[in-house]
Amino acid sequence: GGVAWQSRGSSGINAEYGDLSVEQFSDRSILLEELSISDWILPAVYMGHISRVVWVKPHWSDQMPLGTQRIKIGSERGRLRVNSDLEYYVSDPDSFASNLYETREFELTVIPSGYPIPSLTSPWILDIDLDFFSTQNPFRPILGPHFMKLKNLFAFHPDGRTPEEQAERRRKQLKELKRMCKNDPELAGARDCVAKDEEIMELGGLFYAAQQTDLPEHVSSESEVLTMIGEVKGMLAVEETPVAVTIARSEGDAYSVAHSVDWIQKQTLGMLQKLWPVQQNL
Repeated sequence: GGVAWQSRGSSGINAEYGDLSVEQFSDRSILLEELSISDWILPAVYMGHISRVVWVKPHWSDQMPLGTQRIKIGSERGRLRVNSDLEYYVSDPDSFASNLYETREFELTVIPSGYPIPSLTSPWILDIDLDFFSTQNPFRPILGPHFMKLKNLFAFHPDGRTPEEQAERRRKQLKELKRMCKNDPELAGARDCVAKDEEIMELGGLFYAAQQTDLPEHVSSESEVLTMIGEVKGMLAVEETPVAVTIARSEGDAYSVAHSVDWIQKQTLGMLQKLWPVQQNL
């Protein structure tokens, strides 16, 4: 199993590797090239390495509801996709499909920080993203005064239809929004905001940037971070030692707050060292 402390859910299909064939997910060299700390979980589930994921989320994150879901992951036309009625998946055309082949099921449990972790079976992996403690949306300064308008335009509101119907409605909505991002004169200023950023332009320009406006945001004070570090320590103190620990700084993509990420990393490593001492410099 795996336990992840993250501000943003990392259990979706990343568009960066969404077009890989399912056969390619058994090729280690391809995976090392394509995957990152934010999108490795579902490929690991599909390959049978993980059957249960616990996502511990901070109080400001609302991407997924609390509770436990059984979710299917499998192949649709040779591509990795997920079948679930969660809005997190239904609203993402790169993730959702209803007719899957070569499926696996996994259990996804979402709990708030400070609550007991449901019983884990060994071996298990601990994954901590430092943006769990304090996070910002790097697209807010890029989009400037256009941020909130785009956030409202791209919002998706479930209406009680079946997951398949809602996914189709979302696809149609995004198709129209993609047209608007390219041609609508009222979005010309927003297009100018992203035009100077080569990486964003390569990923899809304004259409890509606008889809990131719904990500969680909360810049924490030092006292808030220390409280959360204490909560994490309390949750982990009753667990067996994990077989692996992964830590992401999320500094390169600017989700972590630059002036505090080094300090948060030091606090996090110190907490882990007290729980599971190791004979090396961290």
